[in-house]
Amino acid sequence: MPPGETNIHAFLTASEKASIAPAVPAPAPPSGAPAIVLGGSEDTRLLLRGLLRLHRHRVLLEAPTREGLDRVPPSSEMKILVLDAGTEKNETWAEELTSILHARSDLQALVILPSSDPGFETRARQAGARATLVRPFAIRDFIQVVDSLGRSAPTT
Repeated sequence: MPPGETNIHAFLTASEKASIAPAVPAPAPPSGAPAIVLGGSEDTRLLLRGLLRLHRHRVLLEAPTREGLDRVPPSSEMKILVLDAGTEKNETWAEELTSILHARSDLQALVILPSSDPGFETRARQAGARATLVRPFAIRDFIQVVDSLGRSAPTT
């Protein structure tokens, strides 16, 4: 203990030094594939966007319909399209997916299906989906599929 320093002074100084948090490194930039979230409710899109960002994927767009897709111009960078097929009553998602993928070669589709009906998965695959998930699904399954699509995306 330095001369003139009391035990109390040493204790207070030590506790102040201990309470200073070490410098936190800046968060790493997103390293996953860029993603686009289409369809579903606002809450569902918010949840999917949050999960993607949490797992280091860049979310380029989140929109209820395909009209929002025009805001992301086509590029050579492959993107993951996460399409929420909505409810079992929604009959148009497969045709929309076919149209989107036909017009955009820079997208790989993951379709979130409303139920485990084999007809839904067949329609999704025929429409061009590279992967499907059935609601409800585990978060780790969602991220595994997205990461898998991101790794399989050809880089140009």
